[in-house]
Amino acid sequence: MTHPAGPVPADRTDLAEAVRMLVRTVLPVGVLLGLALAVYGGTGHDLTIVLQDRFPEDSEYSGLVTIAFSSALMVCAGIALGSLVVSRAWSRTTGEATATSPALTAGLAVAVLGIFLGFDDMMMVHDAVLPGAGIPEDAALGVYALVGLALVARAFRPLLAERLGLTFLAGLALLGGSLAGDVLESLFEADHPGVATVLGHAEDVVKFLAYAAMCHLCVLLAHRVMARTLAAATEKAAREAVERAGVPTTGAPATASGRVPLRVTAGRHAAPTGSTPTMAGSDADLTRPIPRP
Repeated sequence: MTHPAGPVPADRTDLAEAVRMLVRTVLPVGVLLGLALAVYGGTGHDLTIVLQDRFPEDSEYSGLVTIAFSSALMVCAGIALGSLVVSRAWSRTTGEATATSPALTAGLAVAVLGIFLGFDDMMMVHDAVLPGAGIPEDAALGVYALVGLALVARAFRPLLAERLGLTFLAGLALLGGSLAGDVLESLFEADHPGVATVLGHAEDVVKFLAYAAMCHLCVLLAHRVMARTLAAATEKAAREAVERAGVPTTGAPATASGRVPLRVTAGRHAAPTGSTPTMAGSDADLTRPIPRP
């Protein structure tokens, strides 16, 4: 499929896109997060406080990193949704479908998935809200798994068309690593609390890196959608301008090439009214200044 603008770069494969995401987003975020945690832990603070979910009774810094990354994920998902709204509104208004691309379908599913994850993590929906309402956490996680699989299935094929399949899989792999770390933490919690604590910290860090990967994907999809929409709008405006210029409103016929000849209006360098244009001969002095009318 050929997109109106910026189709997927020809020199960038699916693997190259995934590596680009890891190098440009996940790695820098991991380094900065590691440095921040090293400074925080090195000053005698408990890392569990900032990495855990929000428990205000523990500390004013409780859940700080979780809130920051969950908020960033929902903001980036909102950017993706905003681009979809603008693109579809433009298509409905103009009747143009040239901006349609797999990024529209994938962007909607990825954005909903990002908001779903970020809101649940920040508000502790499956951890506290639903159990407090009488819904077992395991039942909530089962429903979450079904919703997540449906969104992943919805987004995967369009992302393959966008050469972002491996990028998406990398983000999902990080999320899967976080879930695996959570399970291991539960297994070691009773007999080896020290190991469970380390696994818990690692699980949280991997989850935040997964959120960074999802942020990258949301913003990238938003960029592609908006670039194609703007290009389609520009192409439509240019096409309408050419059509308007082709209307014989001044009696000037179009040339054989389809172009409308330029019309010289009275101005500083225009020929005097009534004069006959002449072509410079081989002996004409081309360096002579153009006389004023």
